[in-house]
Amino acid sequence: MAAAFESIESHEQAGAGEGRPPASCDSRKSARARRLLSRDIARTVMAATAGLAVVCTLLFALVFYVVVDRQAASDLSKECVSLAAGIDARSADAAQAAALLENAMMPADTRVTLIAEDGGVLFDSQADVAALDNHALRPEVIQAMETGEGEAGRYSATLNRETLYHSIRLDEGFVLRLAVSKPTVLGVLRSLALPCVAVLALAVAASFAAGWVVSRKIASELSVVDLDHPLENDAPHELMPLLERLADQKKSIDAQAAERRRFTANVSHELKTPLTVISGYAELIDRGIARPEDVVKFAGYIHGEAQHMKSMVDELLTLSRLDDAQAEGLKVDMDQRVSLPQAAAATVRRLASSAERCGVTLRLAVSDEAAKADAAVAGNARMIEEMARNLVENAIRYNEPGGSVDVAVLLDEDGAAKLRVSDTGVGIPADLREKVFERFFCVDESRSKETGGSGLGLAIVKHAAQLHGATVSVSANDPHGSVFEVRFPAQRRRIA
Repeated sequence: MAAAFESIESHEQAGAGEGRPPASCDSRKSARARRLLSRDIARTVMAATAGLAVVCTLLFALVFYVVVDRQAASDLSKECVSLAAGIDARSADAAQAAALLENAMMPADTRVTLIAEDGGVLFDSQADVAALDNHALRPEVIQAMETGEGEAGRYSATLNRETLYHSIRLDEGFVLRLAVSKPTVLGVLRSLALPCVAVLALAVAASFAAGWVVSRKIASELSVVDLDHPLENDAPHELMPLLERLADQKKSIDAQAAERRRFTANVSHELKTPLTVISGYAELIDRGIARPEDVVKFAGYIHGEAQHMKSMVDELLTLSRLDDAQAEGLKVDMDQRVSLPQAAAATVRRLASSAERCGVTLRLAVSDEAAKADAAVAGNARMIEEMARNLVENAIRYNEPGGSVDVAVLLDEDGAAKLRVSDTGVGIPADLREKVFERFFCVDESRSKETGGSGLGLAIVKHAAQLHGATVSVSANDPHGSVFEVRFPAQRRRIA
């Protein structure tokens, strides 16, 4: 299976040599990129406070403008009604009305205009009458002529300000118009600029202090968290999702560490036995203690144990590469079109002689549906062949003389392809069926040593299946034996 991982090895070598900075450089970059939580909180609070101050200032200016506008309109209306009543009572023509207006006591910011029925300006308290155009088309004048009273508001080009107008038609037919100019919204904002800047500065200063206090509070909450026992902390509710994730990760890391310790112990134990045998026989030969007729026999023992060790090391490397491919996403060509019937047939041909030596009948069956569709799946051809080889090899190894191994390729109703290997061997107790996929686990250790099994084959099958998104199951084969089945997901099928 080593060739299946050539792309993994090349990826690892490329990653080690192509422009990857040393670890110390990475750590320095990480230190430079690390940001301060307290600074981020302070900046956020400052920005939020400053934004709120600006929005409040704009809203205040708008409300102030509306209130002033309504009050000014109301005051202007009252003044106009009062002045019109006085003129109606004391004047009989335009000249008398103009004279009364000339001497009237009016606020300095109020403009008084007397307009004739044809729109001509007869009097204006703030502008030269001769320079004014006809006012007949002014909205407030038209409204006053028609209904007796009118009002309007617009930007005055004469006064260069926003102006409110209120008009009343007098008894003589003239129109009396009062106008008062007021600042625009922009003008209000300009008048409030200095106070706003002062308020904004105070708000920023206060927000900076508040941000610092809040950040220190949060930092203190985080600093007392016991990461070794995440769920035993008296932490705020908002931190519990993070602590629960930390607890899950710690549990996973502890489990991985325990698994790695067991794996290391198993590897040491499994390698120690053949090394002891090799060392013992080699020492007998080296010291000349072995009889000449036994040297060939001892050499055979040494060769056999060395082959067993080589097989075990190869399987360990395969498992290691599968782990790396699964955990780190290393490049493996998983888009090959693999025919399950062809892979199963190749496996049966390859292991036919081994089955014959063990007195086991090896058969292959491909369902009509699988044969018609060629039961092709997307994956890595060598991985799939390795899965099939390990399953069939185990079925032969743990069988009985005169037993049989049936290899079948099937299709589910939903189109999922399945590889099934059934044997009539010693079988697996129900309580051990999940453990057979663990590394170095053997149902019958003495049988495994006799047949050369390492306890890694089914672990390889499980890992390779996971990389293909497939599932592996084991069940009893009545009346005795076991059935292993690899089911590939339907979406990974590629029908020719």
